[in-house]
Amino acid sequence: MGLDMYLTKRRRGSDAEQELVAYWRKANQIHGWFERNLTDGYIENCELYPVCLENLNCLMSDCRLVLSDRSKASDVLPCEEGFFFGSQVYDDYYFENLAETERMLAQVISDTTEDDELFYHAWW
Repeated sequence: MGLDMYLTKRRRGSDAEQELVAYWRKANQIHGWFERNLTDGYIENCELYPVCLENLNCLMSDCRLVLSDRSKASDVLPCEEGFFFGSQVYDDYYFENLAETERMLAQVISDTTEDDELFYHAWW
């Protein structure tokens, strides 16, 4: 058990199954970013939340900022507590998650067209 997080896409207006474009496991700082930026502060388990490219660019920018100055981690991308959400320590694993997030988002942004809809959801 744990926090599993998904970014999916499908063609706008389509009923087709969504395509997985990014996946995180227990990256609670990323989940917290989505909570703060997509909702009023809480994401429901297994609910889909629309995401735009601007959101992804902002998250990627925040990852880059923290990776370039680790002292900003707790202010920009703070760890989030939660049942099975993983560690709240700013350790190598935390920063590896940010670097991997930056790589995944760069690819998603590059591969996404105006005809695509993006969604975030988490399961725990």
